[in-house]
Amino acid sequence: MIDVDFYTDIDFEFNSHWEVTIQPYNNSYILFIDNIYKNPLKLFDYLQKVPIVSHKPHTKNSLNGQTFIDGQHTLHPDLYCNDKHRRLLIAKICDFYNLDLSKIIPQIHINQFRLLKDYPGHEFNWTCHTDCQLNVLIFLNPQENMTAGTSFYKAKQEDSLKQLNHEHEQPWINDSLFEEQLCILSKFNSLVAFPGQWPHGQKIIDNRYKEKTRFTEVTFL
Repeated sequence: MIDVDFYTDIDFEFNSHWEVTIQPYNNSYILFIDNIYKNPLKLFDYLQKVPIVSHKPHTKNSLNGQTFIDGQHTLHPDLYCNDKHRRLLIAKICDFYNLDLSKIIPQIHINQFRLLKDYPGHEFNWTCHTDCQLNVLIFLNPQENMTAGTSFYKAKQEDSLKQLNHEHEQPWINDSLFEEQLCILSKFNSLVAFPGQWPHGQKIIDNRYKEKTRFTEVTFL
């Protein structure tokens, strides 16, 4: 008899009720929502079995695959279409930030991160970056409950963003270009939404991700 694990859409369903906190910040708001998935440990079990495949851009000087592994797993779009509670939550988030959901096609990605070499030290941060209108993150590591998750930064120079290397290729920078302003904690099975134009980046503080993979669900709206 073949010993395999079997997963269905039920294992990826959202809850129908959530705990919401609204935090004013930087002339807008950070939205915190707890209790996202019905079966978060089942999802985590699934993610641990998924190979880390990189869809990130590469150049000959990229450190991805050498000093770290930065990959992305795309969940099937039917998960969004078939889960009415996922659609409802995304719609409410868009309403809160005054976004027109009819002009947005949500894509669900799970970012997968592992260190292959030691974290270079506290004087270095993972390169921050900006994205589209709105970022929606869900933290999916049960052992990392209320530890460093994602940080927001303030540019120290007018052209700081132009000087950045690509965060998926040459990621480590010191604090000469940006000043860390706030760190969002990684709370298991919780969501954080914020304007993607804010400079931000994942917060790595030690070597814990040499032993395990960091999983963060990302939806861009």
